[in-house]
Amino acid sequence: MGGGNAAAHAPPDVLGVMNLRGSVIPVIDLAAKLGVRSATHTDRSAIVVAEIGDNIIGLVVDRVSDILSIASDQIQPVPDLGRTFDPAFSHGIIPLDHGMVCFLNLDHMFANLEGAREAA
Repeated sequence: MGGGNAAAHAPPDVLGVMNLRGSVIPVIDLAAKLGVRSATHTDRSAIVVAEIGDNIIGLVVDRVSDILSIASDQIQPVPDLGRTFDPAFSHGIIPLDHGMVCFLNLDHMFANLEGAREAA
């Protein structure tokens, strides 16, 4: 991954860029994007590559513990947690035997990518 931010005025969640099979893609700190404090990166940290519309991005995560195939009927709505919680980034909750997983809505989280690409 390249050192420093991808651009001098990059948002604080943009860590830099990386070369993925000849294409330069932005690398985003997912914790920072979600508004939580980023963990110290360790050897368990990973970059998850995601396709959002026509854009490819890398998301830095604390770790990857499993890869799941989920049917759409397994996704439950996010419960109303009052005004202190904005569910805009969540598509729903997936209950599992060993806990729950928040299913992120990456299209909504990175809606500004399409506008940025069209403006370029």
